[in-house]
Amino acid sequence: NVFQELKVSRALIDKDAIYSAEGGGTVTASNLVIGVIQPILGKYGISQNPESFAIYGNRKYFSDKNNNAILRLSGGSIEEISSLGMKDFFRDNINRVNTAQGLGKILGAYDIYTSEYVTSLQFSSNSENEDDGFVTLSFDERAKGWPSFFSYQPDQMFSLRNNFYSVKTSDLGVAQLWRHNSTQVNRGSFYGENHRTSITFVLNPMPTNSKTFKTIGYQGSNGWEVNSMVSDSTGTVY
Repeated sequence: NVFQELKVSRALIDKDAIYSAEGGGTVTASNLVIGVIQPILGKYGISQNPESFAIYGNRKYFSDKNNNAILRLSGGSIEEISSLGMKDFFRDNINRVNTAQGLGKILGAYDIYTSEYVTSLQFSSNSENEDDGFVTLSFDERAKGWPSFFSYQPDQMFSLRNNFYSVKTSDLGVAQLWRHNSTQVNRGSFYGENHRTSITFVLNPMPTNSKTFKTIGYQGSNGWEVNSMVSDSTGTVY
């Protein structure tokens, strides 16, 4: 696969397909031949962010800043996975990566432990209206969406032997290696710091119908406790 700034193509490397007059094909090996480049449908490229590329199996993930999109190449076609419920979010935040005052980056890696593609949009240090200066989130093929946001800003990310790692440079300028998804630390703890953790449930699949929830049941592992529940104030009867 050939990833260019404005285009994605495929070609045979070290091979050349030769066809006879009858239509039969033969393949000859050569270290001097790059086969015919065949563009993949869609006006997508990897822009200037090759650090966003990640691969798992036959799926390849990358970003296209020119189109404000996160993409997946699979089966010879490109799908814009950022449009799965998050089109506006990525349009607004990818625009903040590079500004006239500075350049940011879009990191990408496949978390083999959770089977998710993780991307970290790291904004220009001079970007306007910046909060933490980054957004890190993951895409889940099973959910066909973006279920999780994370409170860490990595310098590099990669998977190795069923574990997911990231590299972070400390305040002293030392690059440190961190293993994620560890059961030896609290959830939401990244790079030695604890962050608040929350889960948002969607309980209104038909918003046009008025409903009253009389009880909520929980089914799963123990250790969870609900301290409070808050609903929208519209139509509330106290």
